[in-house]
Amino acid sequence: MAPISFSKKIADRCLGSKRSEAFITIITIISIVGIAVGVMVLNIVMAVMTGFQHDFREKIVGADSHVVVQKVGDKLEDWKQIAERIKGVPGVDSVSAYTYHQGLLRLGEKSAGLLLRGIEEGSSAAKQLRSYLRSDGQLNELFHPSPVEITSYDETEGRLTNLPGIIIGRELANNYAILPGTPVSLLSPSVTSSPFGLVPQFRRFVVVGAFRSGLVDYETSMAYVNLKEAQRFFSMGDSVTGLEVRITDVDNAPVLARQVIDALGGDFPGVYARDWTERNKELWEAIRLEKRVYFLVLLLIVVMASISIVSTLIMIVLEKRKDIAIMITMGASSESIAGIFFLQGATIGAVGTVAGLILGYLGCLGLKIYGFPLPEKVFQMSSLPIQMEPLNFLSVGIASFAISCIATLYPAWRASKLQPIEILRYE
Repeated sequence: MAPISFSKKIADRCLGSKRSEAFITIITIISIVGIAVGVMVLNIVMAVMTGFQHDFREKIVGADSHVVVQKVGDKLEDWKQIAERIKGVPGVDSVSAYTYHQGLLRLGEKSAGLLLRGIEEGSSAAKQLRSYLRSDGQLNELFHPSPVEITSYDETEGRLTNLPGIIIGRELANNYAILPGTPVSLLSPSVTSSPFGLVPQFRRFVVVGAFRSGLVDYETSMAYVNLKEAQRFFSMGDSVTGLEVRITDVDNAPVLARQVIDALGGDFPGVYARDWTERNKELWEAIRLEKRVYFLVLLLIVVMASISIVSTLIMIVLEKRKDIAIMITMGASSESIAGIFFLQGATIGAVGTVAGLILGYLGCLGLKIYGFPLPEKVFQMSSLPIQMEPLNFLSVGIASFAISCIATLYPAWRASKLQPIEILRYE
């Protein structure tokens, strides 16, 4: 305890001394500023990357289901019994059926490929879709569409008729100038036999709204229809493509997917469950890798700033050579001498790290309050997402302080190896 107390007392006097060389003082300040800037930048970038990760997760999980239950290479015939079994699993919030098919939307001479999703009225998917629409009336029109006027082929007269509703993405609606109330045609990949040969199934729908999810890919290729209309259009009878399971804890999806399979108990051969992390595994791995790379690259800023700590301490060692020699002559141990300079470097690193953490927090707070606009078509969000997590700040703080302490080892070792006889001989 005594050597540490002695080293700390001397280190405090050296750092707080008003007689220090001006040049050394300037370098010390530069070292603190460099570490503070590095820590600040690293914290802000980590908050932005975490924000991107969180924002994408919320949008993808919102547009998709937490857990999907399907049958290998086939549709679910006995989905009602499976749904009842899944509802008994702890942590399951809701279970609803859906259909998923490819189709071709045609409007005049324009056409676009779509993923057509059939959903039930009152299901969790319908509730999520409501949050993407401008009004609840558009969702009601999907399940209970109003009659629309259809113009005859020769455009001489029109008539009112009931068409099933369809909700398309905002991006698709903008690209093709499709307004609510516009009749469109849908073609199915499956074909039927006719006197003219094999022809694709064809049906007319009326666009009742456009959803905005924040994901451009979904808004250009996804459309929603009533589950019963989808079953009728694709000749599915009472079967469905699968069941979407919403759970109370999104992060527990992998565990709950296994519990769902255990609950089915092998009574339904070929049925399997996939959670949202498995379906988007490549995306999450790419985001995590990018986050780690940014952390390591930006940590080099702190490493560069710590080099100035090395130069500062070496200059202090050279300036205090006589004082060091006297302390060694009076009985100070090598460990005590090394501790003096280690504590000086550690103090510089600690001050810079704390200042960087405070500045990083204030910077993140400013970006979160005032925002930073982004081109929505490129980043699929209107402003820079900021998500501050204590673990990120803690990791950056520990890494910065550790690098600063490592940078002090060489100067401290050099100071402890000085020979007092050689120094005092020429004094």
